[in-house]
Amino acid sequence: MSNNIHLRPATKDDAAILADMNQQLILDEGSSNGMSLEDLEQRMTKWLSANREGVIVERGDDIIGYMLFWRVEDEFYPYKDSIYIRQFFIQPSFRRRGIGQVAFDRIVEEFVDEGVALTLDVLESNPEGKAFWAKLGFVEYHTTMRRD
Repeated sequence: MSNNIHLRPATKDDAAILADMNQQLILDEGSSNGMSLEDLEQRMTKWLSANREGVIVERGDDIIGYMLFWRVEDEFYPYKDSIYIRQFFIQPSFRRRGIGQVAFDRIVEEFVDEGVALTLDVLESNPEGKAFWAKLGFVEYHTTMRRD
């Protein structure tokens, strides 16, 4: 299965397809994010213009997912390199077959230095996402609470 997955760095030319997948991710997570597809595309263009990274996940001729992340300084662990994973998405038709796990492992292997701490947030409205990340070895570290 892993031989069928190809990874490539995302570019600003990918902003429209990333926005489309991000819109699906928002729905999947149960997020309250009300951004339009146009707003999401602008956000992706801005993201990829900043000092942040994206990886496109392809299988054959299909773009099946992506990951956005950036390298951060962790104020609590300044002696350890850290990456914050902002978004990870696999198209629904490719889920529950181990493809997401293979894609994530390959991204880490190819784009992340060994020994780097990985951090991410999962919405409380996304129990499937929590289960996915727990399966990959992520553990709850802290709780962020929000009031609008």
